[in-house]
Amino acid sequence: MPHRNNCEGASGSFFLINKKYELSFFKINSLSDLGSFFEKNPVVGESIVEIIAQKYKKNFGRLLARSFDGHCFSIEQRLSVFKSTDLVFHIVFTPLTINGVTDGVVCSIMDVSSAKGLVSMIREYSHMASHQLRAPITNILSLSTITNYSQLESYDVLKITQLLGDINTQAVKLDEIIKMLNEVLNKRENVALFDKFGAKSAHQHIVLVDDDVITNKMHKMLIRKHPSEKRIVVFDNPQKALIYIQEHAPDLILLDLHMPNIDGWRFLEMMEELDIFIDVVIVSSSIDPSEHSKAKSFLCVKDFYTKPLTIEKVNQLLDY
Repeated sequence: MPHRNNCEGASGSFFLINKKYELSFFKINSLSDLGSFFEKNPVVGESIVEIIAQKYKKNFGRLLARSFDGHCFSIEQRLSVFKSTDLVFHIVFTPLTINGVTDGVVCSIMDVSSAKGLVSMIREYSHMASHQLRAPITNILSLSTITNYSQLESYDVLKITQLLGDINTQAVKLDEIIKMLNEVLNKRENVALFDKFGAKSAHQHIVLVDDDVITNKMHKMLIRKHPSEKRIVVFDNPQKALIYIQEHAPDLILLDLHMPNIDGWRFLEMMEELDIFIDVVIVSSSIDPSEHSKAKSFLCVKDFYTKPLTIEKVNQLLDY
């Protein structure tokens, strides 16, 4: 199917899917826009999974199953186009529930490849505020609590406490400003909340995956303060972490999102490809609502914690 050369603006299509995963109804704004997403033209009564192109089939089926469980979420999917610029689609899964029973799912697909001007600027700023600016600030916030640790007892704790207190005050002010700006930019976005992380097994073997060495040290110290003994293994290299997880099957993984080479999203995809189903909690500086929603689309992700990780959050995670 041909790909259009010019984009006047975002185009949208939607599909109504019944419990048998069959198409009950659909409306496509432009078939050429979705050409790389389908193996063949959609037909009412046919299985939606059979229509989807092979490379997207598995992920689409998994997300659809989650939506039939009552979850509503949105993701962005990049579609490759032969000898042309890739397409980027915003895909929303919405369950249709009557009297507590989900009878169908509406899947809407919006082409956002051509987002330019103000929209593009807002998205870029939102990402910058969520990651580049917040990442060092969360480290400052973590370091400002270091006087809780016995290693500093031989130093002038009063002066260190005063210095770190001043740093913390400024970091909190900056962090609140960034959060406020991000809320303004994303005021139409609803953060997808995770269900309460209950019915969990004893997390005695925990793997930390974060490319930032300071963050790993801080998180390890916080977990060590928990009353129960934990085996904690730390990785700043996601590839090595994945090999270890395959061989040793830990109980819990704390995963950063924005890492070089293999980011958190690719790490989660690789876990699924290897049929590794271990509880994962995202621990990220991100406050981007779209990333919270995307995290919900992975079955193994049980929660999303925003840095800095605190002893209260650790206790919430490990106490049950």
